[in-house]
Amino acid sequence: MSEFDMSGGRGAASDGGLPRFATSADAVAALAPAEPVYCLYPRLLGEAAQAFLQGFPGRTLYAVKANPNPHVLRFLHAAGIRHFDTASLDEIALVKGLFPDATCYFMAPGKLAGAAQTAFDRYGVRHFVADHPSELRRLLAIADRDTAIIVRMKAVGPEAVYELSSKFGADEAQAADMLAEVAASGCRAGLAFNVGSLCRHPDAYRRAIAAVGRVLESSKAAIEFLDVGGGFPAAYPGLELPPMTAFFEAIGEAAADIGLPAGCELMCEPGRALVATGQSLIVQAILIKDDLVFLNDGIYGGLKELHISDQSVVYPWRVFPGEGAAGGAAHRETRRYLISGPTCDTLDILPFRVELPADLREGDWIEFGMAGAYTNAMSTRFNGFAPRHWVALDGPDAAPPGLYASA
Repeated sequence: MSEFDMSGGRGAASDGGLPRFATSADAVAALAPAEPVYCLYPRLLGEAAQAFLQGFPGRTLYAVKANPNPHVLRFLHAAGIRHFDTASLDEIALVKGLFPDATCYFMAPGKLAGAAQTAFDRYGVRHFVADHPSELRRLLAIADRDTAIIVRMKAVGPEAVYELSSKFGADEAQAADMLAEVAASGCRAGLAFNVGSLCRHPDAYRRAIAAVGRVLESSKAAIEFLDVGGGFPAAYPGLELPPMTAFFEAIGEAAADIGLPAGCELMCEPGRALVATGQSLIVQAILIKDDLVFLNDGIYGGLKELHISDQSVVYPWRVFPGEGAAGGAAHRETRRYLISGPTCDTLDILPFRVELPADLREGDWIEFGMAGAYTNAMSTRFNGFAPRHWVALDGPDAAPPGLYASA
């Protein structure tokens, strides 16, 4: 893979020397990138963080799995995020290495052997989740009275694009028994659920919180935390979604309806909703075979979620011509292309066609917007291709693309 010079932008030591440009057009013109480039929009990341910090009726934890890039974490931290939903020792080490005073929550229901103990001893983690008695016993063996053990319940949400209940969560009877055991141990107790990723309607949260009420009644235990998980959506093109405030209001109302104990704090774990809009991905057309376009990124890289979703996740785009980057071609005659990645694998192809300019040429760059969640986070190094390059776009006119069509 050829390298290219990333030194053409402005950078600052405070953000790890991240190159900065006014717009994506400026970045393409300066870099003429032969490899994929992730573009961060700090203003949008900050706005998304503030929407939760100001609007959610409780504590906001960023779900690191959605995008663990250190530059992204720095921008979210600068916007006020201080709590982080982490699922592994590596994620905990990443966050604590950047922000020693941040609070990490070990929210993976199944942890590697010894991981909880290491998190407790080395990183001072005091919030853990369990959804099965065997995991609960392991946590109780290392916990002190300052430790919060949060029991995760099943939450079936047909409104979600990706369901999670088939793998995670105790049923109501088991959750009640586990919660009573936590309370009897003297540890700080909590309940949690996750309605699924990319949840399209707040009714899913209402139903899950009603189930929390039944578990509390059955267990007779008090809780200090109710973690409503993630699932908060991002407004991908074509999705009809209520405003985020409707989700916050539904959660607050449902929590009031079940009469949570005094002092019980609501928590949430947004990932996609914090980062999807704040990052784009610039790729290049490297080969065009009639209606088959080879890009320098694909399903083993930043386009993975396009491959696994039901087309609820789509990315708006704009094109910068290969002979120069003066302006993006947002309104051109289009045709439906098959999209392939650069690897030597016939599986590296999207399962649907994408509308791109009919006169797309080899060497043209395409900027995909809404590419902040589950892109670089799920990238591999297959065939030697890996995400390497990030820039920040902070000019007054910096805005991600907003055009998309597919069939």
